[in-house]
Amino acid sequence: MATAPHPSPVRTLLKREESYAIHALLYVHEYPGASAAQIAADLQLPAAFTAKVLRRLAEAGYVESRKGRSGGVRLARALAELTLLDVIETMSGAVIIDTCQTRGRCATQVRTGSCSLNTIWFALSLQFREALAAVRLDALANDPHEVLPA
Repeated sequence: MATAPHPSPVRTLLKREESYAIHALLYVHEYPGASAAQIAADLQLPAAFTAKVLRRLAEAGYVESRKGRSGGVRLARALAELTLLDVIETMSGAVIIDTCQTRGRCATQVRTGSCSLNTIWFALSLQFREALAAVRLDALANDPHEVLPA
């Protein structure tokens, strides 16, 4: 009896907080005034981690959060002003392909005097950054819904 091939593990390019931040911004656009708990529940995200992501987005000036009956989370900037690159870099810093790009000379350059791999990492990083910067969040958003008071 033949065994089924074992599936390869999946690795995402985005960190959890980057993905959550993008989804949260789109959700807040659709449901302005929703609570952090409601955002987490509807997006099926951990509540504490979602609250941390929303705090970072508030610190960046992307959302504002108010407590109380007329409170909740609202956009502080229009989605048309934000790109995928903006949100990702707000959450985690500059997007690069490989850590060797953070050094003046990578290990191969030090050892051999040149590195063609480093050149391609820079080119790919630039292309990836340009692709992310070309996607505005308003292009990904659904129409907003009225949030009814509980």
